[in-house]
Amino acid sequence: SELGDTGVSGMLADARFFVSVLEARDGDGEWVAIDLDQDTGWQHENVALIDFETGVGSCSATGTAETNDRVIGTLPPGEYSALRFELGVPFELNHLDDATAPAPLNSPGMFWYWQDGYKFARIDWMPSEGERWNIHLGSRMCENGTGLQTDVPTSCSRSNRATITLENFDVATDSVDVDFAELVEGEEITTNLPDSPPGCMSAPPEGGDCDSVFSSLGLDFSTGACADGCEGQTVFR
Repeated sequence: SELGDTGVSGMLADARFFVSVLEARDGDGEWVAIDLDQDTGWQHENVALIDFETGVGSCSATGTAETNDRVIGTLPPGEYSALRFELGVPFELNHLDDATAPAPLNSPGMFWYWQDGYKFARIDWMPSEGERWNIHLGSRMCENGTGLQTDVPTSCSRSNRATITLENFDVATDSVDVDFAELVEGEEITTNLPDSPPGCMSAPPEGGDCDSVFSSLGLDFSTGACADGCEGQTVFR
């Protein structure tokens, strides 16, 4: 497909992301939590991992063979008209030890280190020109107040969690489409900021490589928070 500002061709080299806090809006306008099944291997508590890459071809460098394209859970009987979820791992689960964490929070390649936690999304591209261009979304500027590397963070000033709301969504029949090309719609993925990792790693100095990526998710890159409730996101529909 034609990608980014320059319309370069390319293919995905990784495509995985966590979703959490899934809810549906009932006839009274109340958001009701979806109770996720806990025996699928892809879900833990209120978190699910969506994994589209197969670990072969352009995904062979970092991918895994197993895939998952759905979230499985239950709702009380009723009529529901909208779906809402967060793109990311909740703070209370974001700073586990990935070596001992339960599946899917032990997925290879989806963890930075305990202080910043998980990569909420890993969408990597292999453009036909230039080098690999990666999008790794996750919390940044996490602190524990003590300054000791051994202490778990108590806050992250840039949470970088997008809230996705899909109106007119029938939970019985509808599915969610994901347009990964929207993530790089405003980026030049054949170039990169000097002296920075390839692509967008969500770090504060990377505005030139991250602004459009964050905007496509409805996020304000300068704060890591939703802009106007993340209503401007274009990736999920």
